[in-house]
Amino acid sequence: MQNLNFLLIDERSRMTHPRLLMSLKKFILGVSAALGLTTANAAEIPSGPVTLEQCIQIALENNLGVRISNYQPRLAALNLQGSYGAYDPRLNWGATDSFRESKGRENPLEFTIPTSKTDSFRSNYGLGGILLPSTGMRYSLGFNASETTGTSASDFPFGSYGTGFFASLTQPLLRGAWIDGTRMSIKLNKQGIENSSLTVIRQITQTVSSVELSYYSLIASRENVKVAEETLALTEKNFSNQKRRAEVGTLAKSQLPVLEAELFSQKAQLLSVQNSFADSVNTLKRLLTDDFASAQDKELTTVGELNPVQTVFSLADSWDKALSQRPEILQSKISLENADIRLKYNKNQLYPQLDLRATYGLSGSDNADVLHRYPDGTISQYPLRDPKTGRYVSTSFIDRAAAFNTAFKDIRGVDYPNYSIGLQFSIPIPNRSARASYKTAQAQKEQAVLQHKDLEQSIMVEIDRLIRDAEYRFEQISVTRQARLSSELALQHETKRYDEGAIENYQVLQAQRDLTNRRYSEINAKVQYLTALSRLAQAEGSTLENNNINVEFEEE
Repeated sequence: MQNLNFLLIDERSRMTHPRLLMSLKKFILGVSAALGLTTANAAEIPSGPVTLEQCIQIALENNLGVRISNYQPRLAALNLQGSYGAYDPRLNWGATDSFRESKGRENPLEFTIPTSKTDSFRSNYGLGGILLPSTGMRYSLGFNASETTGTSASDFPFGSYGTGFFASLTQPLLRGAWIDGTRMSIKLNKQGIENSSLTVIRQITQTVSSVELSYYSLIASRENVKVAEETLALTEKNFSNQKRRAEVGTLAKSQLPVLEAELFSQKAQLLSVQNSFADSVNTLKRLLTDDFASAQDKELTTVGELNPVQTVFSLADSWDKALSQRPEILQSKISLENADIRLKYNKNQLYPQLDLRATYGLSGSDNADVLHRYPDGTISQYPLRDPKTGRYVSTSFIDRAAAFNTAFKDIRGVDYPNYSIGLQFSIPIPNRSARASYKTAQAQKEQAVLQHKDLEQSIMVEIDRLIRDAEYRFEQISVTRQARLSSELALQHETKRYDEGAIENYQVLQAQRDLTNRRYSEINAKVQYLTALSRLAQAEGSTLENNNINVEFEEE
C-alpha cells in the first residue's frame, strides 16, 4: 500500500468523511509513498523497464499538478486562521492635550485683570474584544486619567485630577446571538479546508488515472512498433525472395514495383508507429517528472503485456460507490452545507438588534492643594507678601503627586462605584436589505439542492455508459482476436495458393495487410478496455482504492 501523508497544522477542529482522515491543521507539503520515496529526495525516472506501480509512485512524488493542488489546503487553512483574527483583543490608547488662555485687560476702574491659563490633558487606555465566541458576547475594559492645571486671575496655580475605570459586557439577544458574520466566516473556511483537501484527492485521482492510461498507451505503442517491425521484416523477406525469382526468370519483373511499393509503405508505417511510441513516452514522462529536460534522455520502457481479464460489473454497486465516495459528490455536499450556513446567518439578520449591556465603573478625583515656597526654601500653605510693596514674594505651586495619589486611592478603595444594566434595541425599517439577503440565500440553497441532484444523475448516467462501454470493449477483444486468428489462417492459405500458382502476389499482400490491421485492432481493443476500466474507476471514485493508495491528512 502507498500512503500519501499531507500535514495540516494550526487549526482548531477535526472533521472526517469516508476514506479521508483530516486533521484540519495548517497544510504542509509532504508525500510519503511506499518503497522509501520522500519529498526531500524526489524520485527520478529510471532508464529502462518500469512497472505501472512504479510509475504511479513516481508521479505522486513529482507531478506538478499534484504539487500545485497541495497548496490549496494550506491556503484554505490560512484563510481560516485569518477568520479567527476577529477574536483577537484590541488594545486602544488615546491622549488629548488642550490649552485655553484668557488675556488680561484694563478696566475703567484702572486696575488690571490678569491673564489666566488652563491646560487640560486626558489619556485613556482600553482593551476589548469577543469574550464568548459561541454567543457573541463582547467585553470592554477601560482606564482614563485626566489632569487640568492653570493659573487663576489671582495668579495662583490650580489643578484638578481624575481617574476612572470601567468594564462592560454586551450580549446580543437576537441578531448575532447564535451566529454572526465572524462565526459564519469561520464555518465556511473550515468547510473550505475540507473542500480543498478533496480537490487534492481529485488531482491525485486524475494523475493516477492519467498515468494508467498513458502506461497502457505506451504498451500499445510498443506492441504496434513490434507489429510494424515484424510486418516490415516479412515484407522485406518476401521482396527479397521475389526479387531473386525475377532474376532467374520465374517471376515477371513487372511485379517487383508493386512489391517495392508495399515495402516502402511498411517502412512509412513503421516510422509512423515509432513516432507515436515516442509521443507516448513523452506523455508518460510529462506525468512523472517536474523537469522534463532532465528526463528527455531516459529510455523509459514498460513491463508486461496487455492481458486484460474480464470484470463482472454491478451497476447498483458502482452507483453506491460513486454517490458515497466520489470527491465531486462530497464537495457538492459541502456546498449544500455552506448554503445552510449562509441561510441561517441571513435568517438571523432578519431579527432586530437587541443587546443586553452591563457596566461597572470606578472613579476618583481630587483638587490639588496650592503650596507656597518662601525665599529661604520653606514650604507653607500660606503665601508670603512683601510688607513694603504688598507683592507676593513666595512661589506658588500645586501638589500634583498628592492629588493623583488621592484620585487613585478612590479607585483602589472602591469609594465611588457605579453600575448600570440596560437593553439597546435597533432595527432598520422595513429591513429591506436583510430580507433581500435572506431570500437570496433561500434561492441559493434551492439551487444547490438541484445542482447536487443534477450531479448525482449525471454521475449515474456516466457510470451506466462506462459500464456498457467496458462490456462492449471486452467483447471487442474477443472479436478482434478471432479476426486476427482468421487473418493468420487466411495469410497462410493465400501464401500456399500463391506458391501453387493459383493466385497473384497482390492477393498475398492484401492478406498480409489484413493481418497487420487485425493485429493493430486487437491491440487497440485491449487498450480501450483497460481505458474503460480506468475511467469507470475514476467515475466511481475508487481509483486510489484499486491502486492501494491511502491519502491521509494528519496532524504534524
